[in-house]
Amino acid sequence: MGQGVWDVVEATLQQATGFEDFYREHRPHILRSIVFTVRDPDLALEVTDEAFARACERWDQLQATGNRPGWVYRVALNLARNRWRRLSLERRKPPAPAGPAWMDECADPSLARALALLPVDQRAVVVLRYHLDWSVEDVAAALDIAPGTVKSRLHRALRRLAEQLSESVEDPT
Repeated sequence: MGQGVWDVVEATLQQATGFEDFYREHRPHILRSIVFTVRDPDLALEVTDEAFARACERWDQLQATGNRPGWVYRVALNLARNRWRRLSLERRKPPAPAGPAWMDECADPSLARALALLPVDQRAVVVLRYHLDWSVEDVAAALDIAPGTVKSRLHRALRRLAEQLSESVEDPT
């Protein structure tokens, strides 16, 4: 009977080790992507850490998931949306956009401003597709939407970004 306990302990340690490697490899990229998407570094840090904590709790179940980083991203984004809903109900108005601190993460300030004007659903697909360089299928799986929806949101988002960026070039104020 004693050997069975040690088998469980060893399996738990191996599982935790797999999670640690996953955490170290993917947390910086997912956190940065959530910062770009939610435009609030403090909220992004909080929801990303919570999403990773939930992933750790379910690590054995997530092993079979094809896109574990996508699962973590989606959970973090859903946590942020829940926070916005709760704050919106409490205040009866949407949260104010974050200040320029989140924009420091983006190398091009005009791109950061243009991204900030996109709806969160469009911003999410742009960030996942181009910042994380995920395929359309991976983005679709992460956001639990159809690949065609990803393509449609990307098309609209890129058109809006192009419009915003061309306006900022014409009017540099």
